[in-house]
Amino acid sequence: MSLKLARSCPGLLLLILAGAGLRAAPETIDVGSRKQLFVDERFIESSHGVRLTMNPPWQDRRILLKPDQSWEGPGRGGSIGLYSSVLKENGKIRLWYDQRQYGEDRFPDVLRVCYAESEDGLSFVKPRLGLHDSGGSRQNNIVIPGKIGGSSVWIDPHAPPEHRFKTQAKVYPSAELHLHTSPDGIRWKLFAKLDPGPGGWDTQSIIFWDPPSSRYLLFTRYWTQFDDRNRNFRSVRRLESRDLLHWTNQSIVVGPDEVDRATHATPTGQPPVDYYGADVFRYEEAEQVYVMLAQAFWHWKPRPPVSGLGPSAMDVRLLVSRDGRQFRRVGDRKPFLRMGPPGSFDSARVWALPHPVRMGDELWIYYNGSNRDHDSQLDSESSSHRTGISRAVLRLDGFVSVDAPYGGGRFTTPPIRFSGSRLELNLDTGGGGQARVEILDESGQPIPGFSRDEALPLNGNSVRLPVRWKGDPDLKKLAGKPVRLRFHLQDCKLYAFQFKENRGAASGAASGAASF
Repeated sequence: MSLKLARSCPGLLLLILAGAGLRAAPETIDVGSRKQLFVDERFIESSHGVRLTMNPPWQDRRILLKPDQSWEGPGRGGSIGLYSSVLKENGKIRLWYDQRQYGEDRFPDVLRVCYAESEDGLSFVKPRLGLHDSGGSRQNNIVIPGKIGGSSVWIDPHAPPEHRFKTQAKVYPSAELHLHTSPDGIRWKLFAKLDPGPGGWDTQSIIFWDPPSSRYLLFTRYWTQFDDRNRNFRSVRRLESRDLLHWTNQSIVVGPDEVDRATHATPTGQPPVDYYGADVFRYEEAEQVYVMLAQAFWHWKPRPPVSGLGPSAMDVRLLVSRDGRQFRRVGDRKPFLRMGPPGSFDSARVWALPHPVRMGDELWIYYNGSNRDHDSQLDSESSSHRTGISRAVLRLDGFVSVDAPYGGGRFTTPPIRFSGSRLELNLDTGGGGQARVEILDESGQPIPGFSRDEALPLNGNSVRLPVRWKGDPDLKKLAGKPVRLRFHLQDCKLYAFQFKENRGAASGAASGAASF
């Protein structure tokens, strides 16, 4: 085979190089001046003594929003359902919540969307909007009446002003998927009835505009069904559209796999866990990062005399992607958001609201909790049904970190090309840890002025800790050239890096004044 032909077929060229005992040169990644997260091994070409670690957020467990108004039926079956949503706009936290009232059976008699807002994200006001009747009065905060199964509010960057806000949800009893639009998030009108095709959408369906693909993306349910319905299970599917009406290119992005199935044997042959829904979003703070907060539904053990399988509980798992198509589980499949202790409002189910809200150098993930499981069984240490919305707090960029032990470790990136004149890290060393960064040329040799011995040790806890070297060499002279970064870490967590242009004096001291 000719070399010319091999070069025209990259796969064949790799086979030839492998047969000759050679390795193809890694492709240089252009990071520019965009933030880069360590959510996977994209920036870890070789390593020793370090590992990627998922970082679950701190769950506040204070109930920030509960059904406490007369029209919400407190004490009479009133609850806040799973399918609520939140946005930050003009500094205000805006929350659309799934308000339900249950009768004698497990199905709600009332389903509607109500609205609340907060200046600080902790104290919420329920404005009396005067829009829709409830019990003969319009003095309430109802924004979408009727039997609608919650909300998933988002802002469409390509819509005219009168349709800027959008939300989609299943309605009852028709089981249709309705898309509502609004100019302000308060006054809503039915815009269209969507049909993503067979598979179901009885969950909180997520839609957003995806600039890389120039399409709208929809993440919703997919049922795998059998003649024996007890074996049916749920997955999350992804679809694309250019106009919000016609949906194509369906794929399953998360479902129970062989590892999930191996956790427990079930008497029905159904997987012990399936995926009830998922909050999926592009992480706007960084380049090429999509995050999925998947709602895992666990059902694997008999519990007579209750029908169905226990524990009939829900927690949240973390998955990440670089393209919004292929998602990878992280954290050894451990929960990202956990159920609360017995007797708490979130002891049976937790559900992440779309989407996390940035508050300073934190991400606030609002979540719904319930002490009643999917089969309507009340937590044995609770005297009444409780629901509410709380928050979990995560460090900015903090989903996953490269962790080094007490004895230290290191890793080297593949070749990268950057723009800018300074380098910042999102780093937490604690009191005794440290990090040093050396810059290598494309062949892996230290560049004079940027070697390990010339790197100043970094110690502190900051989302933007400046990296420096002895003599303050000119980093800008390396911009645009293929280089590698080698991180020498000891007893610390590294979340992200970013090259930036200098704008006056660099913030923080070399020791790293904490800004988180």
